[in-house]
Amino acid sequence: MAERSWPVGGGEVGAKLRAWAGGETGLGPPPQWPERLKSALQVALASPTPMVLFWGPSGILLYNDAYGVIAGAKHPAILGRSVFDAWPEVVDLHREVMQVVFGGKSRSYRDLPLVLHRNGVAEDVWLNVDYSPIFDDSGAVLGVLAVVIETTTLVGAQRERDAAEQALRRRERELAQVQKIGKVGGLEVDLRDGFRNRRSPEYLLIHGLPPEAEHESHEDWVRRIHPQERSMVESHFLETVSGTARDYQIEYRIVRPSDGAVRWISALAQIERDESGRATRLIGAHLDITERKEAEAQQRLLMQELAHRVKNTLAMIQAIASQTLRGATSLEAANETFSARLAALSRAHDLLVAGQKANAPMAGIAESVVGIQGDSQRFTIGGPDIVVGPRPALALTLVLHELATNAVKYGALSNQTGRVTLSWRIDEIEGVSHFRLRWQESGGPPVAPPSRRGFGSRLIERTFPSQGGRAESAYLPTGLVFTLDAPLDALKDGDGENGEQG
Repeated sequence: MAERSWPVGGGEVGAKLRAWAGGETGLGPPPQWPERLKSALQVALASPTPMVLFWGPSGILLYNDAYGVIAGAKHPAILGRSVFDAWPEVVDLHREVMQVVFGGKSRSYRDLPLVLHRNGVAEDVWLNVDYSPIFDDSGAVLGVLAVVIETTTLVGAQRERDAAEQALRRRERELAQVQKIGKVGGLEVDLRDGFRNRRSPEYLLIHGLPPEAEHESHEDWVRRIHPQERSMVESHFLETVSGTARDYQIEYRIVRPSDGAVRWISALAQIERDESGRATRLIGAHLDITERKEAEAQQRLLMQELAHRVKNTLAMIQAIASQTLRGATSLEAANETFSARLAALSRAHDLLVAGQKANAPMAGIAESVVGIQGDSQRFTIGGPDIVVGPRPALALTLVLHELATNAVKYGALSNQTGRVTLSWRIDEIEGVSHFRLRWQESGGPPVAPPSRRGFGSRLIERTFPSQGGRAESAYLPTGLVFTLDAPLDALKDGDGENGEQG
C-alpha cells in the first residue's frame, strides 16, 4: 500500500500517476520506476515552475501541472507519450535537443519562437527553455530535464511596445519633416523652477542656432530679440506666464546669430497650469513669417504708390481737360482733342504697368508715339537706354503725342513726303547729367509759330517744377524743331505733385 502512495503530492498530474496500473508507458507502475527518474520527477511535481522530463531514448514525456498549462488542450493526453509523438510540429527541434543533451551537454533558448498546435490550431508561441541531462552513477545520460517558461505574452507586449515606439519615431520624423517644410520649430519651457528650455532641431534652424543650443537659457533668447522690440517681447512673455492666460501669441523680430539676418517670428503656445493656476509648462511653435511680413510691407508700399499715382493721374486729367477746353474752337474739336489726349495717357499707363517698379523705357515711350501715326517708315528714332520715372513718363508720352498729332494735322506728317527724327542723349553740363530730347520735322509744309503757348510746354513746366526742365519749339522753314532739356535725376524720379491744376 505504501508503494502506491508515490509520487507524493504533485497535484493533478501526481494523482494521475498514482492511478496508473503500469501499462501506460512501458516503464511499469510508477512506484517501480528507476530511482533517478522518481527523484527528478518528484522535484518537478513539487515545483510551481513548468518542468518536463524526456525519459529514455524515446523521450517519454513526464511533467508537472505548470507544464500542463503550457501544453494546453494536449494535456493530459500527451502525458507518458514520446515527445516526438506529442509535439510533431516541432519534431526537428526535439531531435536536436535529444542529440545534444544525450551527448552530455546542456542547451538553452531565450524567446524561442515556435508554432504549436496545442489548442487545435497553429499558434505563435515564444519560450525560454533550459535543457539539462539526467545522469546515472556511471555518468551515462538517462533523460532530459527541461525548465520551460512561456514568454508569449511578454514578447507580444514587447513587440507592441516596439511597434508603438517605431510608430512614434516615424511620426516624429514625419512631424520634423513637416516642421522643416513649414518652417515651424517646436519648443518646450519648464516653468516650475525658472525657465528650462528645450528646442527642436527645426527651432534651432529657424533661429540660426547650433545643435548645442537645444537647452539655451532664457537670457540667450532675450538677447536674440531685435533691440527695438526686446523689452516689449520679454515683458509680454513674463506677464502672460505670471497671469492666468493659457494661450500665448506674439510676433517679433530676431537677429539670427548664424548670419546676422533679421527674421520675423510668430510664436504660438499653450501654457499648462497646476490647480493653483501657477504656470508649470509652455509648449509651442515658432514660425518664420519673414516672407509674409516682407510681402505685407511690399503690399503697403504698392498701395501707397497706387494712391499716389491715382492722385497724380486725376490731377493730370484735370489739367488736360482744363487746357483742352480753354484752347478749343468748338465743342466737337474739344471732344476730339480731349479723347486723343486721354488715349495717349492710357498708353503711357500701359507702359508703366508693364515696366519694372512702375517705370518705363524711353524707347517704349517713343514707339508708342509711332503707333499713333501708324507709318514707322517716316520716323527715325534713336537714343541710349533710359528708364523714365512714372510722372515724367506720362508727361513725355503726352508731349510726344501732341507733337505727333500736330505733325499729322499741320506738319511733316500731313503730306506724303515728310519725316520726323526723334532722338535723345545724355550730356554732362557742369558736372550734372542732363537728358536732352529733340523732335525734328522735315519735308512738310511751312509752319508758323502759334499765337499762344502750347499744351506741351505747360506740361513740361508742370512736370519738372524748379528742376531746371526747359522745353523750346523752333518753327524753322524746314519744319518744327522741339527740344527738351531736363536734369537726368528729375527725369527718373520726377514724381512730384506740384504743378498747375487749371
